[in-house]
This record gives sequence, C-alpha cells and structure tokens, in this order.
Amino acid sequence: MTCLVIGEALVDIFDTDNGPVELPGGSTFNVARGLGLLGRRVHFVSDLGSGSRADLLETTLCGSGAKLWPGSTSQSPTSTAQATIGPDGSATYEFELHFNPPLPPAPGSPEAAALAALAPQALHTGSLAVHLAPAAIRAWIDALSDTATITYDPNFREGIGPHDEIVARTEEFISLSDVVKASRDDIDAMYPGVPEDEVIAAWLRMGPQLVALTGGQDGAILATENVVVRSRTPKVTVVDTVGAGDSFMSALIDALGRTSALGDDSKESRRMLSERQLRSIAGYANAGGAVAVSRRGAVPPTRDELLNFVSSFSVVES
Repeated sequence: MTCLVIGEALVDIFDTDNGPVELPGGSTFNVARGLGLLGRRVHFVSDLGSGSRADLLETTLCGSGAKLWPGSTSQSPTSTAQATIGPDGSATYEFELHFNPPLPPAPGSPEAAALAALAPQALHTGSLAVHLAPAAIRAWIDALSDTATITYDPNFREGIGPHDEIVARTEEFISLSDVVKASRDDIDAMYPGVPEDEVIAAWLRMGPQLVALTGGQDGAILATENVVVRSRTPKVTVVDTVGAGDSFMSALIDALGRTSALGDDSKESRRMLSERQLRSIAGYANAGGAVAVSRRGAVPPTRDELLNFVSSFSVVES
C-alpha cells in the first residue's frame, strides 16, 4: 500500500533541566513517519524550510522509510513549536510557522505520470496545513480523490485565526474526506457544550464513511452510519502526549489498509465495516497511541513494537 501525506513539518522545542531539546514533529510529519515505521510506502509533501533543522526533519523522515516529495524544502526558516508540558503530560504550543508546499504535478507531465504510477491508496492531511495553504491541500485532494481514500485529522488549534473561520475551514475538509479522526479536545474546542455523539453523527452526514474520536485513557470511538464501537486503551506510564494522536492516526490508516478498506472503490467497504472489524481496528490504533505516550516527544512505534504491545496487553472494550 502506498500513502501520500501532505502537511506541515516542524521542530518541537522542549525546555529541560539540561537546556532546550529540539525534536522533529508536526502532526502530518508524524503520521508520515509513523506509516513508514509501520512498513508502508509513504511519500511526504511539505515545506521543511532550510538549514540544520530541515536536515533533521529530512533525516528523521527518511530514517523511518518514508520519502520526501520533490520540492518539499524551501529557503524559509523551518517551522517551530515551543512545547510546554503540563503535570499530566499534556502539551501546549507556541508556533512560528512557514508553509508553502509544492502543488500536484500538471496533467500530462512526467511528474504526473510518476504520481499515477505510485497509485496512492490513501492521501492524508490535516492540522495546521489546511489553514496555512488550503488551496494547495485542496489541489492535491482534487488530483487524487477519484482513486485514493482521503483521511483527515483536524488537530484543532485555537489562535491561528478567528474561531468561526477555523471551524468552517475544518468542516470544509471534513466534507472532502472519507475518514476523519479527531480528539475530544478538538470537538470541545470547536463545538463547546455539544455532545460528542451529535458531533460524530453530524460529521458522518457531511460525507465521511468513518469517524474516529480519541480521548487518551478514556479510549476511542469508531463510528460508521451502521455501527458505533467504544474501546478503551491499556494503561501505560505517560511521559508526554506529544504525537499520540498522530501515532493513532498512522495505525488507523495502516489497519484500514490491512482490512482492504482503502483505495479505489472502498467507500462501501468502510460503510459496511462490522463491529468485530471496528473493534480490531480500534485496538490496533489505540495501541499506537499508547506506545507514543510512553516516550518523550513524537516517536511512533515500528510495526514490530506495535504488534508486541498488542500481544502484551488485553484491550478492554466497553
């Protein structure tokens, strides 16, 4: 299975007792890296910027087995996120962002032929990228939506624009997507006071065939128009939550691929996922997030690490 991921990459800066530590990150970068570590062929479309920080991002990405799409560096500074870790391991960020990704190749060009030969079964995007360069992200979706499953993680951030505009843009991309994953924090920020079941139902009506909602130790919900599954995560020692949702997303995409629910003509397959299939997918994706929170920074698991974790813990379902 080949995946294309488009979105931001940045360097997370953590203050420690020994001084600042810089680690590669960015929601979509983490998903691309996670898919590579899970053994998927993945190409990442982005704007890494320039200099030593861009080198760190590219080296880390390629070390996972993923590949950087041509034109995904620039002369701009690399984006950064100053991370503050709370007592419970949760993270808040202050961003310095630069994002101007390459557009999809022109029809009829050699580059377009190369993209067609890759035949991506999944196109993932989300987070800050759809607000920083919406036209570019929309162009990639338009280019691939006939043959690839579109997956989207809003990773909702206050402060990057007026609330109503950010919600409207997020809903625009939900309507373009086949699979949407969000956290409870996302929907609480987007729709204060609205019950999560109502949000899930509303998003399914917008077009996606599958909606996933995560909530840390409270577990995940996976919902289609026919089935709703609630699954808890194994208890682990939380170092921080940086990248946990992204590791969940990588594992979710991987699991859907292994269930023949990605790619051309797969919409009905996702609509008709059984309760048993959804429970298996939820357990696998939950494990991806659980491994990530046990580590400092955004470090997704390899395929072997994820399978070992799944076999070592019993996923309790409510």
